[in-house]
Amino acid sequence: MNPPTDVKISPGRLGEYIVSWSSNCTQKDNISYQLDYRYLDTITEESWKSRTVKIHQKELDLEFHRGLFAKVKLLGNDEHNSNIPDYWTEKIFDPPRDLFASINNLSCIFYDNNYMNCTWDINKETPQGAQYFLSYRQTNEDTVTNCTNYHKDGQRNVACYGHKYEIDSIDEVNICVSESSNKTTLPFCRKMHPAGFYKLYTPINVTINENTDEVKWKLPKGNVNSSCYIYEIKITNRSNRGSIQNVENLTGGKYVISRDQKKKYSVQVRGKVVFECYESIFWSDWSKPLIIEPNSTGLSVLTIAILVTVIFVVIVLLLVFICTKCKLLSKICQPVPDPKEKFKDLFEDCNGDFQKWINKNPLLMTKTEDCIPASVKEV
Repeated sequence: MNPPTDVKISPGRLGEYIVSWSSNCTQKDNISYQLDYRYLDTITEESWKSRTVKIHQKELDLEFHRGLFAKVKLLGNDEHNSNIPDYWTEKIFDPPRDLFASINNLSCIFYDNNYMNCTWDINKETPQGAQYFLSYRQTNEDTVTNCTNYHKDGQRNVACYGHKYEIDSIDEVNICVSESSNKTTLPFCRKMHPAGFYKLYTPINVTINENTDEVKWKLPKGNVNSSCYIYEIKITNRSNRGSIQNVENLTGGKYVISRDQKKKYSVQVRGKVVFECYESIFWSDWSKPLIIEPNSTGLSVLTIAILVTVIFVVIVLLLVFICTKCKLLSKICQPVPDPKEKFKDLFEDCNGDFQKWINKNPLLMTKTEDCIPASVKEV
């Protein structure tokens, strides 16, 4: 029985290639074919994938720009043809790079609320006037969806931003960028599960209980079950030179930190989806730093008020003691003389009438005395 021959490959739907072969086998009943393949940039045994078909071809969603090593052989399906020789027909497909759209590093991130961002790098040797467009097709589906919102670098599209997609995150999808300058150019495609490139929104409401040092946070409402999340908390000691950082892995939405109460810290949190729920390669962005100031070593307001009161009372008592001891009060607070004691006739005879009192007591000396000059002899 002759093995398959003439293995070849041809484009199919977006991101799809048809691997076909010829066969001289005259028996068709109870005969099938095994197709094994891997990319040229992977050489491990685990990188091989296998498909079994009854016909002479198989449609595969491929990142064909990576090149393909394919091999096909006959399989028997019952005891009468179980002794078919294990003959493989092998073929290496190593297409030239200029056969595809002249971009590299096509990557996509999928967010809550079914939004995605995809970016790519344009090669230096790209043709003048070339434009790039992103499209995607879900595996085993015919419908092709085009990006609705591009980001440009000059005149060329270099990203698809904020596109609303309608894909189940666990389904495989072919995302391709086509080049408009050459209709024969094949699209540059990536095959991915959106769940593996899912990025959570940044955690919010990061708070700390200063009595227990327990930090809590929340995630914005998303489409993933809360049990699918893991977190990292970054604790930075800002009081030390170099800002020493400590990162811990967590499974819940709270954590009790260990800190020196006399030092300043900042706390940030990020999250991602765990392996059990189609683990993503992307962490969310770090939350805004929560600044934790050192605990105050000063006195409380109540304590300060009590101390001020005590000091005031002590000062007053001390002043009273000094005044009493040195009789300062009696010296400072002399009584005002009573004029009645000095001028009895003014008040007793004249009722305080100063003019009457003056008239009653004329000056004894009315004659003006001559002034006799005198000389003083210096000693």
